[in-house]
Amino acid sequence: MSVLVFADSSEGKFKKSAFEVVSYGKKVAEQLGSTVVAVAINATNATELYNYGAEKVISVSNNLLSPFNAKAYASVLSQIATKENSTVVVIDSSVDGLYVAPMVAVKLNAGYASNVVALPSATNPFTVKRKAFSSKAFNNTTINTVIKVIGLAKNS
Repeated sequence: MSVLVFADSSEGKFKKSAFEVVSYGKKVAEQLGSTVVAVAINATNATELYNYGAEKVISVSNNLLSPFNAKAYASVLSQIATKENSTVVVIDSSVDGLYVAPMVAVKLNAGYASNVVALPSATNPFTVKRKAFSSKAFNNTTINTVIKVIGLAKNS
């Protein structure tokens, strides 16, 4: 059992949200008594993710994944999530993340919560706080599936 995080990058360099996602994933893994596995696609210095809490880093370099292709990224992430026996997948809520996360959820038959702003308030049932109504309100969402996909809001 693990928490899988997707560390997004552009032109080989990690976006700020990549480090936020890894740090958040580490805290979720601690709540679950699990490990955190980071996935970097076409990033030049994937080992940097260890500094933010990743216990295992999987670096994928493939010219077919450049430029960004949501279907290809979702396929790679869902295959790795299955191989790593991941019960939680964390992806940022960037423009790319908003394309990839629902596709990953479908491929894994997982529940999906977007725009999550806090750590889970409970792990059984798995409950997260999300932005709602164009960020004018919040709601608590319970994900009841075995595998959960979380779209982490920026600066959470």
